[in-house]
Amino acid sequence: MSRRLAVSVLLLLAVLLTGCGGRVDTELYVRDIFDVVEGMEEALFTPSTVIVESPGDEYNEQLIELLEKSFRGAANSRTLTEDYTTYVAVDVKIPILLLEDYYDLWENEDAIGIIVFDMDEDGIGFGLGLNSDKLDEMFAAFQEQLWDTASIEDFTFTIRLINDMRESVLASFQGVYVNQMPIAYEETFEMDRRDTLEIRLGDVARDAAYLDGLVVIGVVE
Repeated sequence: MSRRLAVSVLLLLAVLLTGCGGRVDTELYVRDIFDVVEGMEEALFTPSTVIVESPGDEYNEQLIELLEKSFRGAANSRTLTEDYTTYVAVDVKIPILLLEDYYDLWENEDAIGIIVFDMDEDGIGFGLGLNSDKLDEMFAAFQEQLWDTASIEDFTFTIRLINDMRESVLASFQGVYVNQMPIAYEETFEMDRRDTLEIRLGDVARDAAYLDGLVVIGVVE
């Protein structure tokens, strides 16, 4: 095989093996965390946006349909351009569930959920729940219908924690990025009213959520 042909083959393989990358950006309100733990009877959902790299303009409508089928309350489908790359974005709703209702993710076929649990005097814990069965179904559809591969490793998860309480709250984190800073050891942030913290899961936390179904993100009090 000539050197030029070998290089061409490697470039073709690189294109074929490139995953369909994306991210999930979620807004989470402190009041909602407290309401769910305090026993709110009605189901509570929080807004989220699923953003996936377009495999090509001719596939955008198919990609939108796939995302709308994979998530609850899908709306406001659109295309975005970031750094010369086109993405498809869909606004969705994800449930906020008590830890004891965790398996509702599977029963209701929700791909993603926020899981909260009461820690008594230590505050309220919250984490990210991932339904790997539902996500794998979506990834398989990407490959079957869009001729593009995708896996959990191609996605990032970010949560914007918003303090909508009338008073300040304390939020503690470990093993995540907070406002783009890595938090290796437990660190507590004081959030004044209307303050926002951007929390991004690293690869380890994301993969743990996918394999175990749940990863704890932080504690509010």
